Amino acid sequence: MKKIGWYIIRILIIALIIYLIIKPKLGSNKIEYTYTLLEKGTIESVVSSTGSLKAINTVEIGTQISGTIKKIYVDYNDKVKAGQLLAEMDLKLLNTNLISAKANLAVNEAKYNQAMEEYERNKALFNDKIISQKEFITSKYNFNQAESAKEVALAALNNIKVSINYAHITSPINGTVTERSVEEGQTVAAAFSTPKMFIIAEDLSKMQILADVDESDIGYINNGLQVRFKVQTYNNIDFFGTVSQIRLQPIEINNVVNYQVVINVNNEEGLLLPGMTTNIEFITNTAENVVLINNSALRFRPNEQMLNEIKQPLLKKVETIFSDTLQNNFKNIINNEAFYTPTNFKKSFPKNIDGFFYLNQKGKLDFKFFEKGIRTGLQSEIKKFMDGSELSTNIKAINGIKSKS
Repeated sequence: MKKIGWYIIRILIIALIIYLIIKPKLGSNKIEYTYTLLEKGTIESVVSSTGSLKAINTVEIGTQISGTIKKIYVDYNDKVKAGQLLAEMDLKLLNTNLISAKANLAVNEAKYNQAMEEYERNKALFNDKIISQKEFITSKYNFNQAESAKEVALAALNNIKVSINYAHITSPINGTVTERSVEEGQTVAAAFSTPKMFIIAEDLSKMQILADVDESDIGYINNGLQVRFKVQTYNNIDFFGTVSQIRLQPIEINNVVNYQVVINVNNEEGLLLPGMTTNIEFITNTAENVVLINNSALRFRPNEQMLNEIKQPLLKKVETIFSDTLQNNFKNIINNEAFYTPTNFKKSFPKNIDGFFYLNQKGKLDFKFFEKGIRTGLQSEIKKFMDGSELSTNIKAINGIKSKS
């Protein structure tokens, strides 16, 4: 009996040793996966860009006369009304010229009156044939010349009066002073161009962004499209605007053609300032409360073992999903060893179709075809499963293979 017992013990020990030896080999063909869960949520497709904030209407104000600035009445950020006095030029020289012009006009008016009396007198004498025609013509010429001289003197006087009016710099619009380029006592010269003195923004409660959009993205942009943007100083706040214009003039930036897009922005709270840099997202499409899948599952590349395991189930699925033409193309490709590889696995899918690996209820490797919707860098929308099954978030999509330690 003791010998039989020892035999049984030896057999059990040998069996245990054999089991320990072959156990790793038994489990070597079983693949352990990592997963990502499908979820419901909101997804947006966006086009990104940058731009700068500007007032919708700005006016540069200068002076049309040369001279010294006597007084400035406004500063940066001051609110001004249309017609309000902003600055005043020194009037000393202009007032002197005004006195001189008035005196010159008075002299020419006296000469005009004298010439007119002489002309009227000579006209009567000529009609009575008392004086010669030559004397009459001379008096008429003197009268016309005096009349012209009086008009020139009057024009010179009016010109000085206009210059005096120009010496008072006023605002043409209601707005805010965003720039002041001069100081009191400064001399400005208007001989060749109008010197810029002030810039006034009409209404900073309404602003606009000028954004440069790449030619590859401009087709997604249209008037009325909603825009979301951030500025650095309020990085935790989302601001919104609306596309109002797409300017057709191409602009080349770093050898890439861009188009300028104008975005209208409401700034009633006054948080946004002219010149701020904006990071912009044009919201080209939005879907709410839809089933989403992490793109890691769509980028996952199966290994050769998975490809061989899924081959027959795939052939059966396409018979109920694809048209005859697509079925034949897919079957030709899936039976082509050179093309049916982890790298080329999905290249035969139609553009609107994608799919992911998962384990079905029996615990076997399976593949789920679906119609794609909006896609971002992180997630994709699942519009429907091509096999007609319910859109459920209780599916774990395979997105990786666990490394064996």
